[in-house]
Amino acid sequence: MKKMLIVDDDWLISSSLMSMDEWNERNIDVIGTAENGNEALYWMENEKIDIILTDIRMPHMDGIELTKHIYEQSPQIQVIIMSGYEEFAYAHNALKYNAKGYILKPLDTNELFGVIDKILKESEMSLPVLSQTDEKSATYHERLVLSGKSFINANYMNPITLKDVSKRVHLTEHYFGQIFKSTTGESFLNFLTRIRMEKACQLLKKPNLKFYEISQKVGYNDPKYFTKMFQKNYGLTPKEFRKQFFN
Repeated sequence: MKKMLIVDDDWLISSSLMSMDEWNERNIDVIGTAENGNEALYWMENEKIDIILTDIRMPHMDGIELTKHIYEQSPQIQVIIMSGYEEFAYAHNALKYNAKGYILKPLDTNELFGVIDKILKESEMSLPVLSQTDEKSATYHERLVLSGKSFINANYMNPITLKDVSKRVHLTEHYFGQIFKSTTGESFLNFLTRIRMEKACQLLKKPNLKFYEISQKVGYNDPKYFTKMFQKNYGLTPKEFRKQFFN
């Protein structure tokens, strides 16, 4: 079974595409959605993905940047690009990054599945007959959590809450919070704090950045609270951590 990720910052488009019966008919497992290229990269680090269907215009990392990254780092992934009429010339530049197709919006599903079928046919012809993969496929809850984690990793610099992440995966705060804790072994807040602290450590190694700038870049508008959280996690203030690193 091929695994596919849909990348589009318009959740209505992503949701409608994800729910189409034609994927099951083609033995394609749509494992989730991402709002931008950064989220897609997180999915790629945690799931074996065969096909990515991506929009062009998205915040943080657009479809062309994502396609270029895949071409250079994960060329085994097949990419299909969606774009509006005014973006088509721009999308056409992705030919050099080996995109397998360009589908204009509003989407023509016959055109989309024509490209999908071509990819599947090429895969069958190029691969030897193999036994079933022994990789453990992710459970439903694990994929929900992975979707939540990808959202956190792409938005940790913003004042996000459990409510924001739960809304992204279409669950109540209480239910998603329980799933997250039981699947990862840590609470949503602990995970978010850990990600922010790890990013802060990376930024503190850049001497040109001021402490209040780092605080803002990891989602804390109050530098004093950032310092308090950092010291609680590492036993050092940001200033002491930086001094220790450069010594």
